[in-house]
Amino acid sequence: MTDLTDQKWEDFSLETEPRDRIAKNFRFYELIKSETAERHNIDNSFENIEHLKAAVYLCRKVLQPVRDEFGRLSPNSVYRSQNLERALKKKRKDWISKSQHTLGCACDIEIPGTPTIELAEWISENIEYDQIICECYNPEKGPNSGWVHVSLVPPGMGQNRRRLLSYIMDKDKGKYVYINGLRASIV
Repeated sequence: MTDLTDQKWEDFSLETEPRDRIAKNFRFYELIKSETAERHNIDNSFENIEHLKAAVYLCRKVLQPVRDEFGRLSPNSVYRSQNLERALKKKRKDWISKSQHTLGCACDIEIPGTPTIELAEWISENIEYDQIICECYNPEKGPNSGWVHVSLVPPGMGQNRRRLLSYIMDKDKGKYVYINGLRASIV
């Protein structure tokens, strides 16, 4: 185990070890862990160095500040290989995901005891981001229903759009839909 917290995010390599500390409260393995990958024996290693660097940047600029504010957390999902994305979305072997998770630029976060919508709002007011999506939040199922998807584009890979979205159930259509803003229901 090596402490890499002082190493610049752009200087990371694919030789980083799973237990290496990459931020004050995060280890490298937390960027690639996936229960689905484990269950299906899918290799969720970074496919290239740019994705790894983006995930380290995201960890330091999003996950660590959220941890500093709210306390202990482990992200639900950060990096997802194309094979893992196919398994999650039940797609054919030739399908290519455009998810920011496959680029190392996104994470999904839940914090027990903190309402999902409040977490999304805090992030939008306090952290740089590309996109925040309050996903599957339904206060009828409790304040912790759903999760917050946060993406952040690292320097040199494009502009952050600062988009706020919600992915919520449209009862009239009987399916989940994306809407602008952080909301619990369709207005």
